[in-house]
Amino acid sequence: MKKIFIIAAVFFIALGSGCKKFLNVDSLDSLSGNNFWKTRQDMESFTREVYRLFREGVAIRSGLIMVGDLRCMPVGPGAYPPRGDFSLLANNQIKTLVTTKREQNNVDTYWQLHGAWDYIGDWSPIYKVVQSANILFDKAPSVKASDASITDAMVKRYQAEAVFMRCVSYFFMIRLFGDVPYYTDAYNDAPLPRTRDVEVAKACLAELEAYKEYLPWTPDDPANRAVRAMRGSALALEMYFNMWLAGIDPANAKSYYEETDRLGDELRSSGAYRLLPLSDIALVFAGRSEEGLFEVPQNVNYGDVLGNIRRTFTGAVLHYPYIQLNENSSKSELTYTNGYLKKLYPDDVTDGRKTKWFDKNIYNEDGTMQCFKFFNLALGENNTTASLSNYFIIFRYAGTLLLQAEALANLDKGSSKAKTLLNEVRTRAGADAFIGGNAGADVENELGDAIFWEERRELIGEGHAYYDMVRTRKVYDPKYCDRPILYGNFVRGAWTWPINAKALVNNPYMTLNTYWGNN
Repeated sequence: MKKIFIIAAVFFIALGSGCKKFLNVDSLDSLSGNNFWKTRQDMESFTREVYRLFREGVAIRSGLIMVGDLRCMPVGPGAYPPRGDFSLLANNQIKTLVTTKREQNNVDTYWQLHGAWDYIGDWSPIYKVVQSANILFDKAPSVKASDASITDAMVKRYQAEAVFMRCVSYFFMIRLFGDVPYYTDAYNDAPLPRTRDVEVAKACLAELEAYKEYLPWTPDDPANRAVRAMRGSALALEMYFNMWLAGIDPANAKSYYEETDRLGDELRSSGAYRLLPLSDIALVFAGRSEEGLFEVPQNVNYGDVLGNIRRTFTGAVLHYPYIQLNENSSKSELTYTNGYLKKLYPDDVTDGRKTKWFDKNIYNEDGTMQCFKFFNLALGENNTTASLSNYFIIFRYAGTLLLQAEALANLDKGSSKAKTLLNEVRTRAGADAFIGGNAGADVENELGDAIFWEERRELIGEGHAYYDMVRTRKVYDPKYCDRPILYGNFVRGAWTWPINAKALVNNPYMTLNTYWGNN
């Protein structure tokens, strides 16, 4: 059965470059035979395939998560020779980044090895997740008729997982591309236009709100904690959708902030999740912790390592003896400017993250700086091969506390509740509590600014920075963004990622992101 399933999955889920119709798929029944969708194991196997496709389509896509920590960010010179692709991302020169041929001699060796940024513009791997989730939602009820062990509650739970996986995929896509084709049919065979990102987000919120109650706060099997959808996963996704909507639909921002606060209260009052102490923070990134809300697993001990180490934040911020990627192995490929890191972790301010996550060269721009936030020394401190056992964190509890605080600060710039949530994160980090009234501070925006910079400190390397600047419109404000996008270019779509022109094939309704032209 396993072999049959794997072979079938390749065909009935894949979009395939040879498809004649947009997102066309063949009938599942015709490909898997009459014996599929008969047992709970069939449903479970297919569900695991949905997560695997997300793992491939998002986590191991060339730098897709890493983009959030590079684009418009104060990237320093790093190792020699410098990473030309990092510089282009930092300066938002995305068209050049994705169209430069990797085989040309005018790009540095590392770019040839790391490259592949052009893959991000091809959204078909993420649509494979959407498509498979649609099929799971459609077919799950049919299993109950042939397997007496299946209950209505089980069917609803599998459907709720399908809804979550579909919606989290759309979340990634609207942050990348803006408007995207939206569909929920299991076997859509019609060419579709792009749907406004506001409408996609609202549709996903309605689905999540309708199905989240069928997800467990924590799974019965600890092995599934955070790597399978939980109710906390759905609540976190709803919070992020609402905060994204507050940015792209500003006329209704107040209602989105209020909804984020409500969802945050629901998440916190569950008691199912907590901040781990800083002494145990490595357990958060090792995966399946009480702080995890949704994450993509990998474990070096089982050979389960995602993609190329050169396409990860961890691989870019380490050097010998922890990782050896090039002949100049005493230099990391990625650094941030010392001005930026001193702003995040001032040398005269106590913050446990500064010493827990960084080495003594934290402020060096020459590549000697290292960040150990996600690095698991599972294979010994003197090992020269990076032991990447960290999970890819999509959402975690600390992030939702700060997101709720941000929403509250937008509703009330002096919110005591926002300060409390902010200080939960700061206290865990061993940092002084935020009180306010700092000398020289912009009193009107002091709390909001404190939360923004706390998000940068706490979530560094987790792929949020660029998207947070986009949704808050700070990406064109040099006070917050070291490499700002000009406002006029932002309005024209310079914040998006160029869509690969293959999306136009056999779809007369499709348009690309006009700022970037054809890719």
